[in-house]
Amino acid sequence: MNAYPLAPLARVRQIREDAARAEYAARARAHTAAAREAREREQALEAYRIWRVKEENRRYQAVLHQSLGRKELEAFKEGIAALRDRDAVLRAEAERAREAEKDAALARDKAAEAVKRARGDKEKISEHRDRWRMGELREAERAEDLEMEEFSAPKQPGWE
Repeated sequence: MNAYPLAPLARVRQIREDAARAEYAARARAHTAAAREAREREQALEAYRIWRVKEENRRYQAVLHQSLGRKELEAFKEGIAALRDRDAVLRAEAERAREAEKDAALARDKAAEAVKRARGDKEKISEHRDRWRMGELREAERAEDLEMEEFSAPKQPGWE
């Protein structure tokens, strides 16, 4: 039987499918890491918010019945503002982490589509190879039948 003429193409399609699978695995790991990071940022933000409210209350209670000078009052306000600024920073970090997770999910989904396309391309060439092999087998059988006809004794009347 002859060698499959599109064998190099079949090998290329197998390599492409393997590469697409590897890319998908990498994108899936990246998405998992991004999801974990987003979850951790959300938890850190929530924990900070709970702590911040308690800390603000503690600070207010500490100065509630005291008379503060102008500088002391400004320092107190700056301390409260710093706590709230930190809250805003953590909120922004959590939002960036959520966006990174969405981007990673999108990249993972695109990689999954690439795997699907590569698998389909490989299956097409595999189907073609199967049809080609069947044709080769039929051709070999036909050639064998012709050869058998050539070597069989001719039937002549009276030679039975």
